[in-house]
Amino acid sequence: MNALLEDARWQACLSAYRLDRFRLQELPAEDTAEVQAHLSACAQCRAAQAELAAAEDDFRALAAPLRRRPRAGRAVAFSVAAVALAATCLLALNPGGVRSKGAPNAVGMYVQHGQAVRRALPGETVLPGDVVRFVYSSREPCSLAILSLDGAGVASVYFPDGPETVAVPAAEDAPLPLGTRLDGVLGEEQVVALFCASPHALEPVRQALQAAHGAPPEVPGCSLTTFHFTKRAP
Repeated sequence: MNALLEDARWQACLSAYRLDRFRLQELPAEDTAEVQAHLSACAQCRAAQAELAAAEDDFRALAAPLRRRPRAGRAVAFSVAAVALAATCLLALNPGGVRSKGAPNAVGMYVQHGQAVRRALPGETVLPGDVVRFVYSSREPCSLAILSLDGAGVASVYFPDGPETVAVPAAEDAPLPLGTRLDGVLGEEQVVALFCASPHALEPVRQALQAAHGAPPEVPGCSLTTFHFTKRAP
């Protein structure tokens, strides 16, 4: 089954975010006891917990040395496998939040919190310091970029690290070469994936996204896919 479609909905009662914190022993004692009691009675959540644990191993075969570099508007960016994100933790999204079957372009996001990895769902909750990494699917070769508007209303570029969209081949679930450690700006963040027929300058798009306060700009020769996540304090 296509993981882009198979993993698009979270079926468990407990959120992946809460299960991550439980597995990392970050919950208060009362919450830990509550989650333990729930898991003992809920097969769906036990299965989800097992899936999250198993998913972390799937991507470790790609492990590579860590590479750090500064990025304006972001804390740190990492090399492909230093993010240690699992291939089964994929969500591909269209402007409504979930990729439609047969959609020509899609983007997905993984979230790493500590050593735990989870799929990013529509409206995903993340924390400052978490690492996110994107994958894309496209039926045709295209020129790609991923931008965002953060909770402070500042637009920036997640990918690439240059002034223009970057040519990528037709692919399914292809990981982009960098993950990003999230900074401390809280609130809802809108992510905009730009799929273009030819290279396109990114600064005008970034400025338009920021000036429009999150309304996706119209970019000639490009199609846009958007989704949201929320960054909150621990």
